[in-house]
Amino acid sequence: MGKHNVMIGTNVGELNTRQRGDFQTPELLARQVWALVNATDYDLIIEPTFGAGSFLATTPEGSDSAILGWEIHQEYYARTLARFAGRARMQLVHGDIFAVTGDDLPIATNTAALVIGNPPWVTSAEQGVLGGRNTGPKRNMKALAGLDALTGKANFDIAEAIILHLLTVLAECRTVDFVLLTKFTVARNLLRFLGPLPQIGDFSFRRIDTQHHFGAAVEAGVLRFRVGPAPLTRSQCAMHDAIDGPCTRLLRLESGRFIYDDEVYRRNAFLEAEGPATYVWRQGLKHDLRDIFELSERDDALYNRRGERVDIEPEVLCQLYKSSDLFKGQSSRFVIPVYQRDLQDTLAQVASRWPKLWDYLESHAADFRGRKSSIYQKRPIFSLFGIGAYTHQHFKVAVGSLYSEPIFQLLEPAPRRAVIDDTCYSLNTDERAEAIYLLAILRLASTRDFLLAISTAGDKRRFSKDVLSRLYLPPYAHCPAALARVLVEEWDTERQFSEYAQQSLVEWLRYQRELRIPSARMAQQPVLF
Repeated sequence: MGKHNVMIGTNVGELNTRQRGDFQTPELLARQVWALVNATDYDLIIEPTFGAGSFLATTPEGSDSAILGWEIHQEYYARTLARFAGRARMQLVHGDIFAVTGDDLPIATNTAALVIGNPPWVTSAEQGVLGGRNTGPKRNMKALAGLDALTGKANFDIAEAIILHLLTVLAECRTVDFVLLTKFTVARNLLRFLGPLPQIGDFSFRRIDTQHHFGAAVEAGVLRFRVGPAPLTRSQCAMHDAIDGPCTRLLRLESGRFIYDDEVYRRNAFLEAEGPATYVWRQGLKHDLRDIFELSERDDALYNRRGERVDIEPEVLCQLYKSSDLFKGQSSRFVIPVYQRDLQDTLAQVASRWPKLWDYLESHAADFRGRKSSIYQKRPIFSLFGIGAYTHQHFKVAVGSLYSEPIFQLLEPAPRRAVIDDTCYSLNTDERAEAIYLLAILRLASTRDFLLAISTAGDKRRFSKDVLSRLYLPPYAHCPAALARVLVEEWDTERQFSEYAQQSLVEWLRYQRELRIPSARMAQQPVLF
């Protein structure tokens, strides 16, 4: 191991704290993590990125395990080495954990190992954007079996890469327990990738108060899982709301889909979609120029967000709804010009059809040219995205993706046709009765519970297209005429649906679910109204 007592990455020192994803662990928290394991059960304890040495300092007394630690940052390494100089059975290495192989470690087929610590909370993309040039994880990326399947595109989390690398390095051990502070997204990615493997399981995740411990608003906790023969559970993770709290729910992976609250999901599993979808969720308009596009009406005039008075043709305007409007159930606060038909539209007719609008767009051409997103490259200068034939349909049932509750609203063309921004998703139709039918399903308590059970508040877009598309929505044409008629009547008179109508809708949806299961196709259709 002495050969690694040098700096592996010559540019590592150029990384600042944020680029390294550097959240040094308070010793109080490190002790709480140690309390989750019996340190005397292990022959070898590994700290892959020991930093200031909090986990080393709080190692429980009575353990005679060999302790190996790595740190790539010179200042941390020197300070921690001096702190533990002469410590028996502890070896600290100044180097890159990605350079370590199984040959460097004192392991055998009967070794019980523990990997503990707090690896970096940063992705490769974030590190690159921030100017970091530590390419250790990228350099090893192709050598990690299946890492592409875990990480998707070029972006991957450094902590994930460290864990996968150590799985390879420690493959000869009898058992390996991983007990690490990580972001929840890391735990979820690893469960998806590793959960189905026969010798990996017993996952748990214990949330911590990151704001208290690190001053950071990120969902994180203690991830624990075991590599070894016959794990008790696989493809599932016991979720704890506190580091020392009980298991409150079960995160489960089923057919490649996450279920975040197994108990609630099972009560509402009849709403899980199977096969091709009848309805497609569409994301709203993307333009990246809200100061130019979002117009407010006051004193019989239009103004953009810069306070400039705007004179354009009224017929090109639509009511714009944002996530906050939908969540709060409030009226549209802005109007927006919608002059593009779809993504194939060359905008060749805009100047002749709406000359005032064209003048307005031309007067802000520099702003359009300054849009940074690559999606606008090689497109007409005034192009919009998130637009198609569905944008121009008269009725929308929409939801904001950024909030913790799925609040659905019916958007009707009053006084103008409604559109949504790119933080929202909608189902679109030209039939009002069909829109009301969809709204009734989406406002069911069962629908809310189902969507909450298959999503997590830690995601920026909790109600993404992927989440919403898991909801089963039978074609409107299949809805019993009597039930469809009652839904419209109740909405028109009460702007809500009665308990009886909702229960009838649930019973019908359950029946539709049975029709999708071959063994239950002889089920008797419920009597509705």
